[in-house]
Order: sequence, then C-alpha cells, then structure tokens
Amino acid sequence: MAIKDESGKDLASARQKGGAGVLFGFKNGGKGSYTLSAGTDELAIEVGASTTISRGSTVIGKVVPSDGACRFEDGGGTTLAVVRPHTGVKGDDPWTHPLLSPQGGELGTLKLMRSHTTWSDIAQEIWLWDKAGSLKAPSSGVLISLNAPVSEVLGDVLVAACVDFSVLPRGYVS
Repeated sequence: MAIKDESGKDLASARQKGGAGVLFGFKNGGKGSYTLSAGTDELAIEVGASTTISRGSTVIGKVVPSDGACRFEDGGGTTLAVVRPHTGVKGDDPWTHPLLSPQGGELGTLKLMRSHTTWSDIAQEIWLWDKAGSLKAPSSGVLISLNAPVSEVLGDVLVAACVDFSVLPRGYVS
C-alpha cells in the first residue's frame, strides 16, 4: 500500500507481514502485522480488535473501537482524536468519517474510498479491466484531510490508521 500526499508524491509504504497465505494473496488485509516505512523510519502496525502502533519496542499509539467508530490514542492511552461513524448510506462513495479533537473540535475528515458495492462489479473490475489493486475489496484506500497541522504523534497514528482503515473488515468503517 502506498501513502501519498495530495500531489501524488510517495511518502511511505505499508506491507503486510506473513507466510505463504499472504505471499500468494489468500490472506490479504484484515487482522495481521503490517510494516509502515518512510525513509529510515519504520512503524509496526498490529491490526486486531484494537490496532497497536509501535516504533521499535515502544508503543506510540492505538486505534481503539469506540461509540460506533474509533478513537486514536497515544502510547499512554490519552485520546488524541476521535473518528465518528459515517453518517450517510452504505452505498455512498466515499464513506466520510468526521475526525474530531478529544474536546469535539473539527480536525478534518477520514474518507474510506470504496471501489464498488457488489461482488459482480468487483469481479468485472478484476477480470475484465485488470484495475484491481492490492487492497481487500471493497476498499480503494483512505483519504485524510486535515484543517490544520497536528502533533507528530497524532500524525504518525493517522498514517497508521490509513493502513488500519484500508485493510477491512473493520466494524467502525461501515
């Protein structure tokens, strides 16, 4: 998975760790271990019931399901930001999630970009047009839009959250 800025410049990349199932595409996405790399910096992302983000042996943050969506915490458990559920219908593309400060102020949005809503559409995309990417359907990635700069820790957690939201299935992105 590529992490890009608004101009399309590559900022980082994420890869799923695993055995033969990952290598041959049988177990892409979902619960698992991911490595996010940007230059010499590397984050370990353990996607599970809650997602843990580490730099080396130090936990720097978590993505924790909360109130129908999730919250982003630092390594000590302090809430950095809250993601609210998508308020539209499931057929919307993208699913837009408000991103709020712990006090409720708007920080921006986190949008889950969807490819299609039916398996026949996905099959057409894969077999007829060869456009499918490496993400597990129906995800085409995540777009984060911020209203202002955020702290370095929250920035790292947001980038890791892009991986978490993209690998589906996650109960708080539906």
